[in-house]
Amino acid sequence: MLKKIFLLFILAILSNANAQLTGQDDTYKYFVDLNNVSEGKLTIELITPKISGPTAEFKMPAMVPGTYSVYDFGRYVSDLKAFDESGNELNTSKPDINTWEISDAGRLHRITYKVSETFGDTSQPRVFEPAGTCIEEGKVFAFNNHGFFGYFEGMLDNDFTLNFRKPQGFFGATSMNNVSRSETEEVFSTQGYFDVVDNPILFTVPDTVSINFDETSVLVSVYSPGKGLKAKDFYEPNKKLLVAIREHLGGRLPADKYTFLYFFAANLEGGSGGFGALEHKQSSFYYMPDVPAQAKSMMINQMEGTNAHEFYHIVTPLNLHSEEIGNFDYGNPVMSKHLWLYEGVTEYFADYIRVSKGLIDMKEFTDNLKEKLNSSMRHNDSLAFTEMSKGALDKYEKEYLNVYSKGALIGLCLDILIRKESDGRQGLQDVINALTQKYGKDRPFKDDELFSDIEALTSPKVREFIDMYIDGPNRIPYAKFLSEIGLELESTPYQVADVGGLEIGFNAKTFRLKINKVSDPDNELIKDLGLMAGDELISFNGTEINFMNASDIFGSAKKQMKAGDKLDLVVSRTSGGSEKEVELSAVLDKTKTNYDFEVKEIKNPSDSQKKLRDAWLGKN
Repeated sequence: MLKKIFLLFILAILSNANAQLTGQDDTYKYFVDLNNVSEGKLTIELITPKISGPTAEFKMPAMVPGTYSVYDFGRYVSDLKAFDESGNELNTSKPDINTWEISDAGRLHRITYKVSETFGDTSQPRVFEPAGTCIEEGKVFAFNNHGFFGYFEGMLDNDFTLNFRKPQGFFGATSMNNVSRSETEEVFSTQGYFDVVDNPILFTVPDTVSINFDETSVLVSVYSPGKGLKAKDFYEPNKKLLVAIREHLGGRLPADKYTFLYFFAANLEGGSGGFGALEHKQSSFYYMPDVPAQAKSMMINQMEGTNAHEFYHIVTPLNLHSEEIGNFDYGNPVMSKHLWLYEGVTEYFADYIRVSKGLIDMKEFTDNLKEKLNSSMRHNDSLAFTEMSKGALDKYEKEYLNVYSKGALIGLCLDILIRKESDGRQGLQDVINALTQKYGKDRPFKDDELFSDIEALTSPKVREFIDMYIDGPNRIPYAKFLSEIGLELESTPYQVADVGGLEIGFNAKTFRLKINKVSDPDNELIKDLGLMAGDELISFNGTEINFMNASDIFGSAKKQMKAGDKLDLVVSRTSGGSEKEVELSAVLDKTKTNYDFEVKEIKNPSDSQKKLRDAWLGKN
């Protein structure tokens, strides 16, 4: 009798657990079987939250925070079907690329659909891999979750559980809350769709290492198919960097846990053609080329600045942002005008923290500064940065990359000015700290009020700088600001061909430079030449193109261009599955002025320059 009662008790527990797992309440319950890949696609099953109303709109995001590009992730979803609890199929329609409208939604219980990966996809727009998805059966699965999991309109704040069946030996590296983990299953939970998007997961055979601080546990997860890079290789470099950031931020890292997700790709065909990373509140996802062991030191050193940039994003925009980001619209995104803060200041501090804490010397800092100065002048320097920010998704898309050049220079000059105005007692980080105290991750500021807040914390001269050089069209007098900290700036103008609409990458298989995108198809020279996205550059004017002479193709300080010059290019072009060499020619009608900058330390700085420089570097 006792055995029978005990058995009934166990069956009751299991029945209740199954009901909780598959029953319907206000939680999104997602199920994915990583062992079941068919034609390169994963099947996603969702036990939906309870829906009230006659219809429901299930959506995939058009864009996600941090990307500044509209990707329309709905185009990777197929075969979506909706069912009631009895398994009867409900009618669905598709009003746009990211939306499925479901009829008789009061009966809705379950949705199933298939998802294909973005890695290697050549359709336009190409998804930047750090925001993308990878499905390699038995090898690796990159879950940038916005590419797999959707939401219902008006139900972004519900709880989510993500249930995964996985190959034995796999591990899901993430900062998302892990509810349970076994050899064959992992379950994660989080509150709200933002946290689903904000916590990517890298499933593969684990190669991990932990870096622990009193307040923060940091996980490093590496996928390197060639095994040339290991998680342990990143332990010391990342720890030194985190110690430096920790000191800069006052002795504590601003997260209780953090995950570096490193995806080193062996197959680089198709895709966006770019490398980089995407930040999250408690993690960052990196997409880099896989390299052999003998090249690992070079790769790790090159990634230090990127690691610093992505980690600092915890400060801004993840803990300090405007309403446009705090109340992000995944279907119809609205841009903030403060990319100078979110990306520019972040890029500035990625270099500043390293030089102020001794991870790089002043020569490396000024070399990086020179690159940013040179790059900024290839963009429209008379375009107000706030205006560019608001139009970064469309009108000013081709100017967006200037956030990492002029945006960082704005951060540097603003930091120097704040130091000077406060006699060294206050810096840009102090202002950001005060703003974060006033606002924070759960209280966004109003886009049009930030500049007044900064002025209240600093001085009218800081507001004058903002009005002229961030919110206005004026060129920053860089020499003046750099001189304040004992740096000398020299600039040499030179003439180049105007090809501002080209984005150039690299094909690791052919070892050729490749045109990833023609963002300004109306550019006269590009039209005259007939250059197209996908073209790989072979030679110009009879000379083979390589990394050493690539900058000379359209003009450089050493090889200036002039009206009347002839350009003869040979490119490799793939059409209809076949590759052929194509000869392109054009005569330059006009040129534009670029600048070649040099930055060096003043040999005999004045006492005031030394004092301000020491204050800027935190030595006072």
